[in-house]
Amino acid sequence: MRLAWILGAGLLFAGCETVDPCDEYVDYVCACHDGEEGYDCEELRQIYADPDPDLQNQCELDRADLEEADRAAGLECSA
Repeated sequence: MRLAWILGAGLLFAGCETVDPCDEYVDYVCACHDGEEGYDCEELRQIYADPDPDLQNQCELDRADLEEADRAAGLECSA
């Protein structure tokens, strides 16, 4: 019985996808700033292709900062 519960719980959590903050950051930049000076989607995708936990934390902060700056500038964008 315990094995069945463990397997069931494993299947439940296996369906949950983890979200990579760097993917979200790059998606936001590409949707809202592609082509602007300092933003190159392909370069960003390469830089953030396999982020370690520290880089993921930085991506989260960078996206929050960029979204805040966009709102302050009146740019309405979502990715």
